Amino acid sequence: MTCADLGASVLAPDGSLVSVFGDTFSGDTVGRGDWRSPVVLIGRGDADHQIVYHRAGGPDPDYARQLWHYRHDHTAARRRRGISTVIPSDLLTVGDSMYLHASVNRGLGNVAWTEIWRSDDNGVTWRDLGREARFPAGLHHGHAQCWSWDHQPGPDGGWVYVAATGFQRDKGIILMRVRPRHVGSRRQYRSWGFTDGRWGWGSLATPITPPGEKWGELTLRRLASGHWILGGFLASEYALGYRVVDSPLANMHATAIQKPVIGCGWQDEDHAGSRVAQLYGGYVLPGSRVGVEAGIGLMVSQWHTAHGWPYRTMQFRVTLDDAASAAAP
Repeated sequence: MTCADLGASVLAPDGSLVSVFGDTFSGDTVGRGDWRSPVVLIGRGDADHQIVYHRAGGPDPDYARQLWHYRHDHTAARRRRGISTVIPSDLLTVGDSMYLHASVNRGLGNVAWTEIWRSDDNGVTWRDLGREARFPAGLHHGHAQCWSWDHQPGPDGGWVYVAATGFQRDKGIILMRVRPRHVGSRRQYRSWGFTDGRWGWGSLATPITPPGEKWGELTLRRLASGHWILGGFLASEYALGYRVVDSPLANMHATAIQKPVIGCGWQDEDHAGSRVAQLYGGYVLPGSRVGVEAGIGLMVSQWHTAHGWPYRTMQFRVTLDDAASAAAP
């Protein structure tokens, strides 16, 4: 895989690093060579150590094959059938299993539905969880197409919290949750909403982010310190933005958003100065720590759309302050 983007990453049950990538090509520019999505790479690395992959997911460890079979149909959007591409949202590890949420597209940004797959061998092979794990594209008025999720252990297995937004980068973020044992059952998911003057579970999903914020790729992670990070590609400000909170239920309106990486024009690029042209993604890596200089690891995507290259995922180290105490639930 010489051209790829995204790269959401988690630790597998065996401790290895598993990263999932979107549209991937074997040629030297976008659209050239073997087209696959999603693909998985497995290796080692974290926020403090350079990532080195040692095998691909799928049947061939030496070639990053598409995780499940479908044909990339260039005419899917026009015919309103078929699949143009399947874009991965995020990975989740709970116990001995891993889960992958992905958006099925008929033309980029035209989501047909989303679905969840499962791996019980540390990300090597994946199986479809069936129709019960398929979600309509219009769920919560289109705010549940692009996910990021993490597990908070607790009584009865704790909860899996899901931050979600639309695929089109024109919406805010909503919040859902589900018991770990019900990850593959769409009827068990409950949304967090504001109704009759109060917030509660099971209400119509209400964006938790302030009006005017528009989001793309998301990352929701619970750190070893107990902090949570919510952020990713802040499309409305052309930056990677993050909030550090004590809980996914924190008041996001009262929490400062930190922007450690800023988008810029190609003539103004300065990666050491955290300026990246045509950036997106921004997934938080395992081992990240707030309040520590260069303690946060990020997977940052970049695509020069005019030329087809660079089209890649890069590993960054940035700093996020511990501002969680400023936002009470």
